[in-house]
Amino acid sequence: MSWLNYITLNAVAPVPELHQISDAGEGAGLMQLHPTRDTEQIACGHANTRLNGEYRPSPVTGNGLVTPAILVHGLFQALRKKGFRIRLHCYQLGLDNTPDLTGCKLDEVVVHHCQTGEEARLMQDELIPELKRQAEAGEAHLIAESGIGGTTFATLWLRRWLDLSLWFSGSTTDPQKLAIKSRLLESLWNQSSGLPSDVNCFRQDHGLSDPVQRACCTLLETALPSLNLAGGVMMFAPVIAMHGHTAVKELSLLTTKWVLDSRDARIAAASLPDNCIFTTSKASFLHSQYPAIRMYEQGYIIEGCGLGACLVFAEQHGLSEQEIIDSLDRAVGHWLA
Repeated sequence: MSWLNYITLNAVAPVPELHQISDAGEGAGLMQLHPTRDTEQIACGHANTRLNGEYRPSPVTGNGLVTPAILVHGLFQALRKKGFRIRLHCYQLGLDNTPDLTGCKLDEVVVHHCQTGEEARLMQDELIPELKRQAEAGEAHLIAESGIGGTTFATLWLRRWLDLSLWFSGSTTDPQKLAIKSRLLESLWNQSSGLPSDVNCFRQDHGLSDPVQRACCTLLETALPSLNLAGGVMMFAPVIAMHGHTAVKELSLLTTKWVLDSRDARIAAASLPDNCIFTTSKASFLHSQYPAIRMYEQGYIIEGCGLGACLVFAEQHGLSEQEIIDSLDRAVGHWLA
């Protein structure tokens, strides 16, 4: 059997009152639990960590969508039927909680923690040696992220390195939240205006970077045989900012086709370095029997939990579009019945 190592970098951005700019989290005082619950959805098909003491296992959100995490879970079950073994590596970056993996349906799970600011050390001590082991063993890997608020810092970086006009709304379309986010970005820009365009200045300042960005920068500057990054804007930012400092031999970035529906995302994608292979998924969610999945095609959710990369991996390893959609439908069917 072939191994797929799914690596998720879980974090919450350093934004006060984060619930005021993001729709992705669990609300005031609960935002740190969202990445952990994503990991539980991916591994188990349901969330186990309680919210204010209440058990809420469902992947269905308030607006009728299902989370990307449950779709990743469905894809992994389809890949396992095709002969793959799935090993989940969960990196809790600055998060105090640990995923409750009761009911895990994957083959292996490894969980690591670090305090905020210790991301580079954790990468060097744990993930980088593991990636080298995987390469020697001929195992595949995808490095995804599950974060809240990180798009704010990705936007800051992409504005600094590419174009001041770039705008990425992240998880929300709420006008009030977008206005708060815009003011926050203006403040961050003013704070960093005196700095040189040196990625090290930004990654060393915990007020101008996100834990996922800092972890990715450490990976990119390491002489790894390959690095497969799964995600959209959150992955564009460190790859573009680290251009010229990247030591990875084979670099790829995989994401959903919907990421490129945005003009600003297309600008960022076109600015990826020449040594970065950029691939998007092809499957159409319009073939799903459930509106909660078909809504993805309307732009309600763009990316999350490395969904696009998992779709690409499934497409590249023999799953037909129908098999992919069937796997997504099976993952959510009993929640939507």
